[in-house]
Amino acid sequence: MSKDKAASPKAQRLQREREQRRKAIIKVASEFFSTQGYEQTMVEEIAQAAGYTKMTIYNYFETKDDIFAAVVSQAYQKLYEIMNNHLRKAEVSYELRSMGDAYFAFFERYPDDAILFESGHLSAITSKIVKKIQNNESLTESEQEFRHDMEMLEQLMTSVIAETLKQSGVQDKVDPFSVIMVLSTFAQAIRELVMRGRMNDQPEEKTKEYLSVFFNIIDQGLKHYDD
Repeated sequence: MSKDKAASPKAQRLQREREQRRKAIIKVASEFFSTQGYEQTMVEEIAQAAGYTKMTIYNYFETKDDIFAAVVSQAYQKLYEIMNNHLRKAEVSYELRSMGDAYFAFFERYPDDAILFESGHLSAITSKIVKKIQNNESLTESEQEFRHDMEMLEQLMTSVIAETLKQSGVQDKVDPFSVIMVLSTFAQAIRELVMRGRMNDQPEEKTKEYLSVFFNIIDQGLKHYDD
């Protein structure tokens, strides 16, 4: 018993150190993925920049895919936090327009993380996780985080869309999940509006105006939805 008790603080310290190293690696990897893209980023350069060997990196992550999943997972966490906090404000309406404002805030605050969502490899990671679940295969730590954070974000978006449908009076005509699937294809348009504005030094109010027009079109489409 005394040995177990004596070892407990050490085990806790080792766990904290592991988490700190893992976070440090993710931070460095995020910078490479956002500036160079997935394909051009090498595990060797992540290791060198983080101050570790390549073998040490593989003590924390199984593959480059695994590192990328952890990086995107953190981006999902940031987006969820911003969106959730924004929607909880008393003066903010719980609707699609407000969700768009939250997206704008995220892209403005975390432009490097926003770039990660443009990666074509994101869908490959998602498909890989889905297949592993279907085959009853164990997910890595990064994949579990990725799945959890993505589902948290999807649940939040579902609740906003469901409330929007209710306000529009069409909640019995369309499945909220169907709307999410459709609106997810518009995410690139939202990102492009924001990123284009930033590249052209466009005033923030002008970008918000464009986003307002975009969501007005969606709102009107929902209000006039008919099977």
